[in-house]
Amino acid sequence: MKKDKFIKRLFIIGILIIAIELLGMLVIKVMRERDINHLDVLNDIIKVDDGYIGVGTSDFSSSSFVDKIVYSYTNSETKKSQNIIANQSKIAMYDKDFKLVWENTFKNSYDSSFYGVLKVDDGYVAVGNLVSKESQIDVNVRDALIVKFDFNGKEIWHQTYHVLSNTEFYKVIDDGDGNLVVIGQSIYENMEVGSHITGGGIIVRYDKDGNLLAHNNYGGNKSGSFNDIIKVDDGYIVCGKDATNYGILVKFKKDFNRDSKDNNLITKKVVWQRSFANTDTLGFTSMLLKGDTIYTVGAINVSGEKDKDDKPIYKYEAGIVLYNTKGKYLGKYSLEEDIHHRFNSVILNNDNLLLIGLLDVDNKNKDKQDSFSIEFNLKDNKFNNKKELTDKNDYVVNKIVNFDKKIIIGTSMSKCSIYGCEYEPIIKEYK
Repeated sequence: MKKDKFIKRLFIIGILIIAIELLGMLVIKVMRERDINHLDVLNDIIKVDDGYIGVGTSDFSSSSFVDKIVYSYTNSETKKSQNIIANQSKIAMYDKDFKLVWENTFKNSYDSSFYGVLKVDDGYVAVGNLVSKESQIDVNVRDALIVKFDFNGKEIWHQTYHVLSNTEFYKVIDDGDGNLVVIGQSIYENMEVGSHITGGGIIVRYDKDGNLLAHNNYGGNKSGSFNDIIKVDDGYIVCGKDATNYGILVKFKKDFNRDSKDNNLITKKVVWQRSFANTDTLGFTSMLLKGDTIYTVGAINVSGEKDKDDKPIYKYEAGIVLYNTKGKYLGKYSLEEDIHHRFNSVILNNDNLLLIGLLDVDNKNKDKQDSFSIEFNLKDNKFNNKKELTDKNDYVVNKIVNFDKKIIIGTSMSKCSIYGCEYEPIIKEYK
């Protein structure tokens, strides 16, 4: 009798242990797949006289300056309709202590985002993308967007740009003559096929009033992208990706406009192009020029191994790839660690490069992704002073900029529960 009771107790305990484990697995699954309750992120920032101007994306659900937008969306397959809070493009003024002074958006019926911003003589120019019609939501495509604001954040003009199905602008610079040069991406939507020759990474010039002056492109119409740009005396050098696992560096002439009759895959306005067939899927995401050397950063494959089918085995490390301004390859350097890290952003810090990167890029739980900084000594070509930037507030830093002081921007995910996360912008001085 006692033996039966003992066996029954063991059985109950076993069931409870299994139940607890299953509950734990369910909680982990919910935590990883939880919804976003609030979104407010910064993608770029510049220094102005009274503080800083930042751009990004926000749902403005807790804003004192901008009303949130709720739009009705009907899925074309399920025919189900739902109300969605729009994630709107954001431009914001912060004071010298990083406190919000004002914020505004580009008025749009659906979602939009800003990725880059530039100060001009009479205001600010922000670039990004927007959903211009409901049908774009189903296939997750957008139009590129450029907007000029006055110094108080009021829109002066805007233009949209569209080549292939999904088009976005990522960065804007001044060409030295008062015009605007913008880079980004224009590719086919998922599962779409075609042979269009003007897709991939795009470079576009506008005048100060938003009139289109020139455009050109390079890279595959399924994945090509331009992520960063440097102006040189006789043109522009851009970096990005050409296709999956292919980083690219391309030099365009100062007059880079592709003639409408030019049917070549590589236009005559391209001076040279270089592919680095060993990056991760983002390619080169940032670069800087020092002297005659271009330092491009991202994640590079350091494995020379192949599998049984003679296909390469990829092992990525955060890396720097060097070229000169004539396109000559000068070498590469990477962190020697056993996990997929990548560099996102780079600035010059005296005689060193200062890089911001992500740790464990393959981590499925993106809420716990950590960021780090590290220096690269240009005299001895060695990495040093690595430190993690994530603290108890659980935030990710994705960019560093250098003004009168170094500023890092990122996203805080400290307010997360099983019901969802609240994403808030991080702006702080790097020390």
